[in-house]
Amino acid sequence: MPTILVPLLMAFDQILKLWALENLSPVPRPFLGDLLYLTLVKNTGAGFGLLEGQAFLLGWLSLLVGSFLLYLLATRRYPFWQTLALSLIAVGALGNGIDRLGRGWVVDYLDLGTSIPLIANFPVFNLADVCVTVGAALLLLAPRRRRRF
Repeated sequence: MPTILVPLLMAFDQILKLWALENLSPVPRPFLGDLLYLTLVKNTGAGFGLLEGQAFLLGWLSLLVGSFLLYLLATRRYPFWQTLALSLIAVGALGNGIDRLGRGWVVDYLDLGTSIPLIANFPVFNLADVCVTVGAALLLLAPRRRRRF
């Protein structure tokens, strides 16, 4: 599964980022009513404004994490949900790592333009970020095998 899913999602992530650079601006454009806007943001840090201006360091760290996850997926067998989760996290790490090292910043374009209190000021994000978030959630929620004593 990772041999198909990872390159497919990485390509889609990079295509969407190129599209965003060509077609979006920093001015929010409604996409799904008041729920989702398309807004171009050049993010030089990590999520929520952390490590602003550290794209080079974050880029290498992202590539290291993504590559390590691909190594684990190639050398070990995991249950389906763990394989899917680790594949998604690898996609996100590699996709944003490519941006950081190639451009010096990450292309973000998905903007939750809602007034719902918990997400009203949520940072603009991209497909790679979605992959990391969904992958992490799957790791937390995936069924675990119980060991017998």
